[in-house]
Amino acid sequence: MQQLNSSNSSLTTPFSTENLIASSVLAVCFILGVPANITVMVRLAGWLKEGSFTPRLMLSLAVSDVLTLLFLPVWIWALLHGWVFGLVLCKLLSYLVYLSLYCSMLCVILMSVQRYMQVLHPQKWNKLGRKGKKILVSGIWILSGVLSSYALVQRTLSLDMEGHLQCKRRYHNNVERVATLIWEITVFVVSFPTLTYFYFHLSRGVNNSAFFSSQSLTKLVTRIVACFFIFWIPLQISNIVIITAALLGNYNLLKSAESGDNITGALTFINSCVNPFLYAFSARAVRQQATGTENA
Repeated sequence: MQQLNSSNSSLTTPFSTENLIASSVLAVCFILGVPANITVMVRLAGWLKEGSFTPRLMLSLAVSDVLTLLFLPVWIWALLHGWVFGLVLCKLLSYLVYLSLYCSMLCVILMSVQRYMQVLHPQKWNKLGRKGKKILVSGIWILSGVLSSYALVQRTLSLDMEGHLQCKRRYHNNVERVATLIWEITVFVVSFPTLTYFYFHLSRGVNNSAFFSSQSLTKLVTRIVACFFIFWIPLQISNIVIITAALLGNYNLLKSAESGDNITGALTFINSCVNPFLYAFSARAVRQQATGTENA
């Protein structure tokens, strides 16, 4: 009854500017991203052959992007009118979002490592074999599922500043809040030097590659990685501000940072929306690798 009353009252409550901006961004991501990613999935699935690892990894990234974007209408409704879908769906959809986002991150990291090895050390990469490559892709999803498990524990229903019932993270204390955000920042920060290292060495050697398509595919992966960081950095900055406010006990700063968290979080979904359009610019290179022009 309390949840019903909350949802009814939310229909007449003015929307906050932050929620309007966030919901608008999510709506655009859903409208553009879902059909685009599905198109990419269909085309990549049709091009795949045994041993074509890069397209297979891109297919995995497209699947995770679709899972990230598919349930955005639920989150848009919640931002504008409050959460009316129950606690179980709150935890399940939150877990699915985290799983997809972690999977996207791991796919991007593995792309950089794979391009480095395939272009500059092809013999070492080929020693991994088809079975090893399949294990790598499967391992991404399994590891993502493990890393996302804390969402099932922390997500719960609580009232926001406008009095809407929302599916939000709930911390028992500031220690849990700081530890969780530090963990998420650490995962992001650790991936940065990893990507920087492999792309620095890759950029030095890729110009000597004998295959133009290899260079084209490397440029595609580079764009994917660049977009990943551009759209994820605002969220990490927001997390740093929240950690600082929690450690200083600055309640006003904490509330201000958390109110903008919806916007920075929405920006991460743009990354899932942009990827298929990047594929479109390099479709020829992806198809050449998928159909066996390059040894993957």
